[in-house]
Formats: sequence, C-alpha cells, structure tokens
Amino acid sequence: MNVLFATQGKYGERIASFVAANRPEGWEILRLPLSRSLPVVIDDPDEVLPAALPAADLLVSLHESPGAAELIPDIARRCGAVAVLAAVDDRAACPRGLENQIGKRLGAMGVAFAFARPLCGFDGGPHPLLSAFAERFGRPRMRIDADGDRVGLVTVERDCPCGAGRFVAKVLPGTRLSEAADTGALRHHHHPCMASMEVDPELSDTLMHLSGYIFRAAIDAALRRK
Repeated sequence: MNVLFATQGKYGERIASFVAANRPEGWEILRLPLSRSLPVVIDDPDEVLPAALPAADLLVSLHESPGAAELIPDIARRCGAVAVLAAVDDRAACPRGLENQIGKRLGAMGVAFAFARPLCGFDGGPHPLLSAFAERFGRPRMRIDADGDRVGLVTVERDCPCGAGRFVAKVLPGTRLSEAADTGALRHHHHPCMASMEVDPELSDTLMHLSGYIFRAAIDAALRRK
C-alpha cells in the first residue's frame, strides 16, 4: 500500500515520520509538504500543487489550515488515491461546512473517506485501506500487566499515528493501578500533539481534552482485561 501524507508543518511531519519508521512490510510512505501560507480560498490548485504527484492508494491529510483542507480532493485526484483519511485536530482548520463540501467532492469522485476527530480516535472504515491503516495506527490499545497494586509491563498493541501510545506506555510502569488512567490521560498531554486547545462548538470541549479521554478509556479497558 502506498500512503501519501500531505503535511503543512512540523506536527504533521512528525506523524508521517513516525508512521514511516513503524510501517508494516509492504507499505511505502510518500510525502507532500504544503505551504503554511496557503490562501483560505484556492481558485487554481495548479498554483499551489506540484504538476505531478506520486501514485498513492491512501491519502492522509494532516492539514493545518482551511486552504490545505480544501485541496484534499485535488490531491486525491492527482495521486489516484481510492481512500482519504483527513485529520480533524483543529476545527478552525476544517470547519464542519468545509468538511461536508470536501466529503461531497470525494464522494462524487468515488473516493472513500473518513474525517477523524481527533486522529487518535480513528477506528477504521469505510474502506479496507482505511481499516488497514487503523489496524496499525489508530485509537490506542494497550495491555497492562499488574505488579501487585501497581502497573507492571505495558504493551502497546495499537499505537496512535503520532506515537503517543508508546510515550504513555513508558511512563505508566510503577503507577498505582487506581491512578493509572488519570496519570496516562495527564501525561499524554506532554507528547507533541496536533489536537487543538480551542473549544469545539459541537463538543463544548477541546479536541486536546477529547484525546486525553481517549487515552483514559484505553487504559481503563486494558485494566479491565488484565
């Protein structure tokens, strides 16, 4: 599977690098860096996109502005992607109305798509390529072995695209089991993250907090299985 990452800054580049370093055999990771100063409305994609893009099966958009998000269908068409995973880590970079417009354009092209809000909450679907990506990089899943009343070995069974699962797994051992979920949710914030601290109107909360809730749920689930 060829995966093209469209990035617009250091956070997206860090995610693409983590996936590239931990990709399964048979995956090729390609990159498309976009300008950080794209206009909000782009009349002619030819002015901001390369004339030719490498062929890709899956496009992962790590846009950080509406202008970059607006380019998703154009990038998908030029690289030949049959599925798109778009990170919604900041509503300001992809408002709901723009998300709907992008989805309609992709649907008309016959391209499957998923908008993951936030990216670490992605569980897969609605296309086999999206599910294949989520099997390896998606909503965190861990196994926790107890050492008495404390956390012992922590195994990351599925990491986030940013690698935050491994980061949290390293700080949990030695933590009291009763405090593990709180500690993990807190320490996850110390890892570089694309999720915004601005309140998402639909959630009445921030996507950064939602990411922390996702980690809390992953740790609680691991503790129930131990």
